[in-house]
Amino acid sequence: MNTMATGTFYGVGIGPGDPELLTLKAVRVLSSCSCIYVPTSKLSRQEYPAQVARRYAGSECEVKEVTFSLAATSEERCRHWHQIAQEIALRCEAGEDVALVTLGDALLYSTTIYLLRALQEVAPELPVETVPGISAFSLAAALTGTPLGEGQQPLRVIPAVKDMAEIEQAVASGEGLVLMKIGSRLQEIIDLLERCGALDRSVFVARAGLEGQHVETDLRHLRGADDKMGNLSVVLVQAADEEGV
Repeated sequence: MNTMATGTFYGVGIGPGDPELLTLKAVRVLSSCSCIYVPTSKLSRQEYPAQVARRYAGSECEVKEVTFSLAATSEERCRHWHQIAQEIALRCEAGEDVALVTLGDALLYSTTIYLLRALQEVAPELPVETVPGISAFSLAAALTGTPLGEGQQPLRVIPAVKDMAEIEQAVASGEGLVLMKIGSRLQEIIDLLERCGALDRSVFVARAGLEGQHVETDLRHLRGADDKMGNLSVVLVQAADEEGV
């Protein structure tokens, strides 16, 4: 009879990039796992997750890169995550503790979400635990001294800047905003914020906590910046005072 205890899968948020911003629990979990998966993609040159995994992994731990799917259809992407989930489930059933690391928080626009969903379908009885991490926009707020929310003010997070009409409506509402994944739309965002009278309550941070970090509290200084400046960036728009809404 097999009496081996089933291992646990951990989705571990490793924060935005500063190695001092990992939680103590994240460090403990990573140091005790038999295998740590590091998500990569053909479009990503981000080395920090692998560096963190290797830094905190035990001497016998396997650090394994896994390419997340960029397939055109959701069916293909689901098949990809199911294959990874099946591999992880086999490891855990053999008694291994396994982790997947992800930048920021594990349940905020993260690849961990897709893997957890696949694991629930492939091995619903598998012990699973999520270790939260500090988000990039939390660090951006700290770097710029920008309150994300005060009193009863709502905060809206927009994960991809694509629908400029939606962004303009949100800015005009006067609510606090986090604009993520700015990409090549940075100049359009600056124009929009100026048009809405919100430029002076907005800040910009690129590569928060990573090498090449760029902090700008006056977005006018970003006029004419290279399109690459918007990569791995966030714009925080502080909520307007009541009289300014």
